[in-house]
Amino acid sequence: MGELQVVTDGALLVQDGVVRETGTARRIENLAEARKAQEIDAGGRVVMPAYVDPDTMLVTAGAEVPRNGAPAENAVSITSKTRLEAQARLAMENLVRHGVLAIGASTHGARDLRDARKLLNVQKGFQARPLRIRSVFAPRRAEWAGTFGEEVDSWAAAIVGKRLAGLLELELRTEGAERETFAALEQLGRIAVADGFILRLRSSALLSDNALKLIQDTGAISAIAPGLGQTAPTESMRASSVLVLTASDGLRGVCRQGEGRRLLDDGWAVALGAGYAGTGPGCFNPQHALHLACSRLGMSIEEAITAATWNAASSLRMSAVAGSIEPGRQADLAIVDLRDYRELAERPGHNDIYMVLRAGRPIFRRSGLLPF
Repeated sequence: MGELQVVTDGALLVQDGVVRETGTARRIENLAEARKAQEIDAGGRVVMPAYVDPDTMLVTAGAEVPRNGAPAENAVSITSKTRLEAQARLAMENLVRHGVLAIGASTHGARDLRDARKLLNVQKGFQARPLRIRSVFAPRRAEWAGTFGEEVDSWAAAIVGKRLAGLLELELRTEGAERETFAALEQLGRIAVADGFILRLRSSALLSDNALKLIQDTGAISAIAPGLGQTAPTESMRASSVLVLTASDGLRGVCRQGEGRRLLDDGWAVALGAGYAGTGPGCFNPQHALHLACSRLGMSIEEAITAATWNAASSLRMSAVAGSIEPGRQADLAIVDLRDYRELAERPGHNDIYMVLRAGRPIFRRSGLLPF
């Protein structure tokens, strides 16, 4: 995670949205294919992979507020698709302005399967316009408290079968986590994987020994949690799972000071996310997450950048199209208005994105003041 392979005075050659060559500017400019290329001058700035946010809510109808003392009707069910689409468009614009081009978008605002499908259909309509979206089906605990096999089979038919989402997120109970029915959760996870889901887990508490065993036994690709207990992960877990820390949870003081350093020293692949959730904690800005990771968790800026790009993409199984700059990858790039990438962690509250390119095409550029 500490190796960024920085190229000073570098250049990229992009063709048909794909990175074809990387290296020094002198070498790339002398290539025959580059002679008629359109040039984007990034001199004096940092060019890096666009950020990946593994945990965000692209569409949410807001909090359910009781009316006259009675429980409120589910906000998603009474919100029109047009309004949800407008909300999603606004969230995407904010993400792009902060250099994010790939996300894991969950259905946490959905009360039931019908609402989840409504949110997922909205997200599907925006796929690749301009974000690369990994939709995450996150059912409420009440939905899978019954017969596991029947529940998951119905999910698979309604979600995977319609290609609305391929990632299933299961939330561990925070109160009395050690008394959690982990055997039942393991059964649920195995059925879900057999039905075509990719699995990830979420916990608002430190991951216990039972939670780590559950990750290993179900083959979950990632876990969103504020950190670990005292047990180190096994070798197979280190090789296959990513631990996701978000600015709304694991980076806002829930982790103990230096916890991030211990996670890396134990061999975990750690990913960072801003954790935007529509309301409450969280933000659009991955640069703020870089600052928190370096200042509170003892991570180096190189490790933090890797966590916010390559590892974040890996936690969503999107590393084939996002999270790195190398030949054969999609040219999803962020140009940062800084001369040194190490300054990214030293400017909390700032957004230093100058330009964002999706598949090599500029889709955002920070402009100056209008005439006055």
